[in-house]
Amino acid sequence: MPGKPVVLVTEPIAEVGMQVLGESCEVIAPWKQGRAYEAKELAAAEGIIIRLSKVTASLLSGAPRLKVIGRHGVGIDNIDLNAATERKIVVVFTPSALTMVNAVAEHAVQLMLALGRHAVAADGVVREGRWRDRTSLLGVEFYQKTLGIIGLGVIGRRVAEICQKGLGMRIAAYDPYVKASPPGSGIIMAPTLRELLEQADVVTLHLPSTAETSYLLGAEALAWMKPSALLVNTARGNIIDTVALAQALHAGKILGAALDVFEEEPPPAGHPLLPAPRTLLSPHIASMTGGSMARMAELVARQVVQVLKGERPDHVANPAVFE
Repeated sequence: MPGKPVVLVTEPIAEVGMQVLGESCEVIAPWKQGRAYEAKELAAAEGIIIRLSKVTASLLSGAPRLKVIGRHGVGIDNIDLNAATERKIVVVFTPSALTMVNAVAEHAVQLMLALGRHAVAADGVVREGRWRDRTSLLGVEFYQKTLGIIGLGVIGRRVAEICQKGLGMRIAAYDPYVKASPPGSGIIMAPTLRELLEQADVVTLHLPSTAETSYLLGAEALAWMKPSALLVNTARGNIIDTVALAQALHAGKILGAALDVFEEEPPPAGHPLLPAPRTLLSPHIASMTGGSMARMAELVARQVVQVLKGERPDHVANPAVFE
């Protein structure tokens, strides 16, 4: 009688996902022992579930039995999709529409609010006994300001809804793949990126990492923004040239920036963004709520099990493997 298929889980996932895997698989979770996985564990794996770990062609060469890669998350830019497809390895993922729309949207909005109202600095003023410094914490009021959304997918639309209905903001958006705003949304579609950036008081990014979006906001695009504008990124780090962003912040060309994602994670010591003024940084946690983590873990585990049973799951990043 054949044994259960081996699934390697490289990073912590919610217990519901581990339970789904454990029903029909032998699960290797070295993080539970506070260690990295070993080469022999990768070699034995027929399935692997990753979060931020990279899956390269070199890594795949050490996994001769691998049939499926599960990405606990939306983006697949940390997986060499071509190498996986060549090996007929199925890559599954967890679309944001099913798992983390509210979590990411809410984090984007709270970053905007915290940045605009000096939340971290204000906390320090109280804790450090610098009450007189409160007069330096002049905040931004968002009512009737223009929120510029780049990428009008499900998360972008949810951010628009929160800011429009909850804060009374005007909403503009730029998305070359969306020709018209959702009916009744009140969202104004900007025909070009420049026109969006020139009118927005707050710019928030909600688009994937692709060759087209890499460094979409470089020095030139950042110069189109208002000196009073705020920039929020909960999407992917390489959409912004963060060196150019640091220069713009130091020069006062934009008012502030709040980032949850970075080109290199964690950002290296000495990166010019770290000491830049009026910044708020969080360590890629926009999707990290109990509910969203459980939904992602359950969905990715279920799809990995489906592939190992010879079934085709719903969310395949490389459908060519089934042709």
